[in-house]
Amino acid sequence: MKPDSPHLYMTQYLKRKNSLLEVGAWLLGLSALALMEPTAEHLFSFCPFSWVWAEGCWGCGLGHAIAYLCRGEWQASWEAHPLALPAVLILLRRCWQLLAWQQLPEVKGTALP
Repeated sequence: MKPDSPHLYMTQYLKRKNSLLEVGAWLLGLSALALMEPTAEHLFSFCPFSWVWAEGCWGCGLGHAIAYLCRGEWQASWEAHPLALPAVLILLRRCWQLLAWQQLPEVKGTALP
């Protein structure tokens, strides 16, 4: 592909735009979990494993654990799911990377990763 190709510039634009959508999705999801009432009974689950098995899967309880974590209830968060803090940190790091990548200047003639 030639360095001055319009396709190259459109690809760079779409990758930057999609990264902002990804940041928005992660932050919206974390915000929804933070605002969730962890002690309330839920009526529906998106987890197909919880439809089949009563115990759920290895990820069940992660949303509750994140909600407890955002309220500062560390022990309840750990009991709901021990990987809540690493999950939040990984997602926040991903958002930071994507936002930092937005600040990089576009290099003419190269495609962004």
